[in-house]
Amino acid sequence: MGILEPLPNSLEERLQRFAELLRASPHNLLSPRGLAELEERHLPESLAFAARLPAGPRLLDLGSGGGLPGLVIAAARPDLEVHLLEATGKKATFLTDASAQLGLSVTVHHGRAEDLGTAPLAGTFEIVTARAVAPLERLVPWAAPFLKRGGQLHAIKGDRWQEELAAAAGALRTTGMEVLARPDAESGPAGAPTVVVLERRRKILE
Repeated sequence: MGILEPLPNSLEERLQRFAELLRASPHNLLSPRGLAELEERHLPESLAFAARLPAGPRLLDLGSGGGLPGLVIAAARPDLEVHLLEATGKKATFLTDASAQLGLSVTVHHGRAEDLGTAPLAGTFEIVTARAVAPLERLVPWAAPFLKRGGQLHAIKGDRWQEELAAAAGALRTTGMEVLARPDAESGPAGAPTVVVLERRRKILE
């Protein structure tokens, strides 16, 4: 994609160009299977996920990788102030360049969640999202420091979400996080991903 091409305006145009950028990238942002399923699975799942997120205004997507779902959230939810956090330099650069080519206003943070969960980012987000980052036992301690009291972690999980949630019991206690919504207690829209929602209700124990 040439950097002098006009910026896309509609959501459909942005998603189409985003797919092209992912396929053109030399950095293996998605597996061959992931690229093959991009339009049929991954983009629709990210859109469905974005639609169900509450009002922010500030959202942080942990481990943004190639921008699924972070860049899709930014495209579909202009009401949110979207921040993307990525530890790998090449991926962080892709996110910065892609957001510019898509005409999206996002802030990209390059670094590890364990290192950046302090001032000035600590306790400044209403929403943290994560997809395929880590089991909940590790993800919860990474995400909680970024959340305000009452803030929510929306984690896209697989079929083993119940096992992950049980294993994360200790992490929930020490971070002051409590389960707000489980996949088996919801009847989400068709194509929606499996999401565990946790809320930070107490302070993090030292």
